[in-house]
Amino acid sequence: MSSDTVPEKSTVALTEAQEWRRGGRTAVSAMLGFGAGPVMMLTTASVFVKPMIEATGWSTTEVLIAPILNIVMACVGPFAGRLVDRRGTRLTLAVGLLPFVALLVLFAVLPFSRLTFYGMAALIGLFGSFAYTVPYNRAVALWFDKGAGKAFGLVGAGAALLPFAIIPVLAVVVYTYGWQRGYLVLAAFALVIAVPAALWGIKHGGPHGGVEAGAATVAPVATGSAVPTAEGDADASAVLRTVRFWVFALSVLLVSAATGAFLSNVQPILLDGGLSVVLATTVTTVYSVGGIAGRFVGGVLLDLFPRYRVAPIVLLVSGLGALALTGVGVLPFVLVIVAALLVSFSQGAEGDFVSYFILKEYGRAHFGKLFAAVYVMTGVGALLGTYAFGITRDLTGGYAVACVVAACCFLAGAATMVVYGILGRRSQRATAPVESAV
Repeated sequence: MSSDTVPEKSTVALTEAQEWRRGGRTAVSAMLGFGAGPVMMLTTASVFVKPMIEATGWSTTEVLIAPILNIVMACVGPFAGRLVDRRGTRLTLAVGLLPFVALLVLFAVLPFSRLTFYGMAALIGLFGSFAYTVPYNRAVALWFDKGAGKAFGLVGAGAALLPFAIIPVLAVVVYTYGWQRGYLVLAAFALVIAVPAALWGIKHGGPHGGVEAGAATVAPVATGSAVPTAEGDADASAVLRTVRFWVFALSVLLVSAATGAFLSNVQPILLDGGLSVVLATTVTTVYSVGGIAGRFVGGVLLDLFPRYRVAPIVLLVSGLGALALTGVGVLPFVLVIVAALLVSFSQGAEGDFVSYFILKEYGRAHFGKLFAAVYVMTGVGALLGTYAFGITRDLTGGYAVACVVAACCFLAGAATMVVYGILGRRSQRATAPVESAV
């Protein structure tokens, strides 16, 4: 497999239409590969919770697999980021996807015990990190600049669009044949959709990665970066030493705590609120629609409006939705759906924010490494949020308090993003005299 590593040179000037003509195949393939791969285990995790509790007698926190996957994939993510920056997308995806499919099959057929449950979850997270969000977004970053928001949104939409199709089938299998058989369904989707899309659909390099030549070059994309290099891409080590970078990472952690908790518990929240399995599954499926909308609409908004305004507003709206879900038992069904959609909008848009901000602030040369560093925070946040939801439910007998805490996380994430923007403007003012003097 050839490498598609990024040389530290200026980018090629293309219109957005040209970017889509050249990179559209990669964006669509990344969407399919990402949506049918390891992320599928996270987006469908809530379907397994109730059947597992009934089958095993474990507590809510004991049956949660999403936090294990999140933290393992986030912690291994930096290694995936280094590998994809050095050896390219296809090799990285092959290292992740092929073992992932095999492990899902084993998870479904091995005798059940705590050792197999937690051990297989850790192994799936380990290999799944190499076929998670880092390589797909890095592949797209090599092809897009002007349409980057929409392209990242399309990739992320796979994480919501494919579960939208699979959740009804998965629910029938899980509730009819048992939760372990559900993992065979996930393995089939990954083998039939993710593997071909990732290994044969994604094109090497791109006009911004130095593989295709262009007629002209333009200024680098690392606008707003506090530490750009002469070639326009930020020096990764210098970025990781800045307070501002970790302010952004803190915002991601706070939002991930809320979105990860809802992703793993949305169906139990609805069932505990008094909805039937049919209605709860309907809302869970519609929840995926909000993720799709968040990805697409979030990406479009990022391309059209200042990113420092788009992100806080989206997070604020999701916080209001989280507050509304404290009243599942008393709200009309239509309002429950609306509240779920508002929360899931950030579930989708959050991924766009991370990809878009990293690309526009720091460039492409070390995209994988910096993107993975931020995504460690998503794993930590999802771990803390998901277990906090489960523990709160076990202690209080309901999810109302947990929903309030999640709403506070959304609001705090919005406020932190505002601080990140303020620090960026100050950094630009501080470096302006130096840049004008050159």
